[in-house]
Order: sequence, then structure tokens, then C-alpha cells
Amino acid sequence: MRLVRKYKDGRKDHDLHTIISTSSSGLPKWRQSPIDLKATDTWTQKFPPLLLTGYWLKHGKATMTNTGKTGSYKSSHNLTKNVSLNHLRYFIVNIELLDQSTNPYLRGGPLSEDEFKLKNVQFRWGPSDCQGAEHSINSVYYSMEAQALHWNTRYGSLEKCYDKSDGIAILSYLMQVVGCKGMSDNPTVSRVTDHLPKIKKTGSSVTVTPDCLWWILQACAAPGYFTYQGSLTVSPYNECVIWIIISHAIKISSRQMDAFRNIYDYKWDPIVSNYRPQQLGCGRRILYATDYSIV
Repeated sequence: MRLVRKYKDGRKDHDLHTIISTSSSGLPKWRQSPIDLKATDTWTQKFPPLLLTGYWLKHGKATMTNTGKTGSYKSSHNLTKNVSLNHLRYFIVNIELLDQSTNPYLRGGPLSEDEFKLKNVQFRWGPSDCQGAEHSINSVYYSMEAQALHWNTRYGSLEKCYDKSDGIAILSYLMQVVGCKGMSDNPTVSRVTDHLPKIKKTGSSVTVTPDCLWWILQACAAPGYFTYQGSLTVSPYNECVIWIIISHAIKISSRQMDAFRNIYDYKWDPIVSNYRPQQLGCGRRILYATDYSIV
């Protein structure tokens, strides 16, 4: 059973990847993501430090490959970047680290005593520099959103986390295009975007440096983040996610943003949008951590 809303222009939720599923008991799910992070729904709270470990690789090599439906990004550390296609329109760029000996992990903050291991980093964008990120802050929208998906190691595997309310933690970074055309690029983000034009053709690959996550340091330099209980933003939209959205946006250039929109799918169509429209907050409590910065 599922509830589907219809819009004035004739579109329905399933046209926008916003199907509101119901549970096996028939009860509707109300913890869907993404949402607008409104000040009126937000409480400040003191958390322990949020700890990121193992994100800053400085050695090894990586290759980025476009296989059509999925582009992969592998290194000697098995650092993998995938450009995958879901629902034909849901083209996703993600960075995945498979080497268990060097896997980054996340703990602290709102995650209690659990340790969450990084699975991948996925990017969401839209046709305009004014909106493409899935989350917004007080109705202020951003150009793109990078979402680092982590799974709770207490459950043994990612597959066992999808039916747990604390199974997955997504650390989300907002990105904003600043300046006009021709402005200089963000050099840390360029470690990803400079290579995107080289994998447009299906089956093509390119060698890249493994330090492609260093832009995370820019966002983590400023204290403060939002956290709330929500869902995955791709089907089947499991409500298993602890969202952590860093409030300090990463600045990128218009050229870097266009590099994502110029990626082709297997039909040779450019992917100009892959974000899910926002869902209702349904009175959920949003917390904002202010007393401790990320370390």
C-alpha cells in the first residue's frame, strides 16, 4: 500500500521519486527525508565531539571509470568512486572505500557509543546553481549536497542496517556556487571535478589522486551541525538514518558545478538533476549542536 500525492501540473509523487510508502502494518511513514531545517523546529543541544577518523588519504593511486550505468573509482587502497543510475533519472556520483584496513569511520556526537563505517559519498545536484542540495536551512537552498553514508558496525553489515532506526548515519555537506562565470575553482573539490569530463564515454577511465575527500576539512573547520531522524532519499526510502548536516557550506565554482551536470547516462543524455524533493517535517525534532566542533 502507498500514498501518492498529485500536483497541479499533473505530476504525482512517483514521478518525482517521492513515493510515501507505508509499513507492513498499514501505518504511514512520517520520518522521510530530505526536509527544510527550520529554526522554529530546532533545539540546541550539547553533544560529545563528533569524530572523523581515516578520511585523509595521502598515498596510493586511484582510477575513475565510467561503465555506462555505473562509473567506478578504484585505488590501491580500493578507493572507489561510482557514478550509478537508479530509476533511470537517479544518476549518482559516489566515492566508496572498500579496503577494510583503512576504512574511515564516524563516532561521537548524536551517535552514542556506536561506530559507523563509511560506505560511500554520494552527490546530489539540480539544473540550477540556486537549488540542487536536498536539504535547506530556513528555506535557504544550496547548489549541491555531498552525503557520506556510514553504517552501524554494531549490526555486522550494511544489509542488516536498513530496518534499524539507528542503522545508518549520513554526514551531509552543503555546497554553494559563489561568484560569476570564470571565478576560480575550489582546489580541493577540483580533485574530483577535474576528472569528471574524462569519463563521459562509457567504458572510459582515468587515474586520479586518492586525496579526493580533503574538501571535507573545509566544512569541518567551522563548529555546528544539524541532526534529526529521517530516511534514505532513494528507493525504498527506509527510515533508518541519523542525519548530520554540516551548517557551513563549501564554496565551489560554477565550472565545477557544471562538471557534474555534464556527465552522461547510458543513453548519452546529460544528468542535470538527481535530488529528491523535500518531504514534510511532520513535527520532528531537529537538534543543533553548537558547543563542540568536529575534530
